[in-house]
Amino acid sequence: MAAGSILERLRRVQDPRRRQGRRYPLPGLLGAMILAVMQGENSLRGIVQWMGLHWEEIAEPLNLWATKGAPSYGTLWNLLASLDPKELNQVLQGAEEGGGYTLDGKHLRGSKRQSQAALQVVTLAGARYGQILAQQEVEAGNELAAALRLLQEVPVAGKLVSMDAGLLQRETVATVAQKGGPTWGSSRATMGLSMRL
Repeated sequence: MAAGSILERLRRVQDPRRRQGRRYPLPGLLGAMILAVMQGENSLRGIVQWMGLHWEEIAEPLNLWATKGAPSYGTLWNLLASLDPKELNQVLQGAEEGGGYTLDGKHLRGSKRQSQAALQVVTLAGARYGQILAQQEVEAGNELAAALRLLQEVPVAGKLVSMDAGLLQRETVATVAQKGGPTWGSSRATMGLSMRL
């Protein structure tokens, strides 16, 4: 488990379950739910289904390999009902202690002209203070290509990179991981990068 990764930080969350109800290690279970949300699932039922479909890929990197299969809806429901959301939020926000980056696509207000559309850019900002570190113009509406060019130019080693859903693609995740961004301890494509949501 990489020091400073989200999975390592999730070990600091107090487990609210009774001892006999701890079939799944809490950090891995929370990590799996975060990965499901990163992949676009926005309901508990969708998270359960995503985990079931990807269990063979995520079980070992998340230290869930000793369990027979993905957890049930009831298991996740009971966990979330008893978990302290403030504590979890503090732990996840603490992932920015080393300084994180936010990657986001924007249309610049006031740049639209009669015959031209508004200028579109991808911006990399410091997550803690919100200062813009770099920008890349979007060509032909391709935000992903602009984001990849931007990531190639900026050092991201040891930085936690968050991005909106449109930029959270296999290529951007792999680029950050290749440049030394924090990982879950697996090199598997989009499973490999720890990002703050």
